[in-house]
Amino acid sequence: MSLLGRIMAVIAALAGVVVGLAGLIRAAALASDGRLVWRLPPWWASLGDEANGWVVGLVAAAVGAAAVAYLIVALRQLTPARPAASVMVGGAQVKLAALERLVAARLKTEIPSLTAVRVGVSWFGGGWRVSAVVDVPADDLIGLRERAVRLVREELSRAAGGTLAGLALEVRRFVTPSRPPGTRPG
Repeated sequence: MSLLGRIMAVIAALAGVVVGLAGLIRAAALASDGRLVWRLPPWWASLGDEANGWVVGLVAAAVGAAAVAYLIVALRQLTPARPAASVMVGGAQVKLAALERLVAARLKTEIPSLTAVRVGVSWFGGGWRVSAVVDVPADDLIGLRERAVRLVREELSRAAGGTLAGLALEVRRFVTPSRPPGTRPG
């Protein structure tokens, strides 16, 4: 959340608390004694006068502008930032989707026991970051990850240059390890 968003959230929260407490206090006071009359202050009645019409219009415009600003900030906070669709690599525009397909194909070819369900590639100042959702056999998970890191590092440096800043493997499910042909479960 940006600094402006935080400041606006604090102002909106404080204004809501003040208005809510004022309404609660008024309701409690009126409920406590049926004879009590809550008179509006004189300035409230004078808001409708033609002499003060420009003040009311100015305040209404300011409140409307603040409401629009709060709505825009709220919508910006709710919508996730979209990653870039392509990056410049050595003077060429490279689509990240192409790199994702390349990495998924290399993982499938070199590590047949690993099934890449979804691969995401992004570039951050320090290098490539890859996240992959995979199905893997339960045996040798650490060795499989080390091979995947080595393969992804090689493939990205060969295809697009740069270094691998991180590889996140998210295991969607464990699959039964495939046995070589001619062997029986023992």
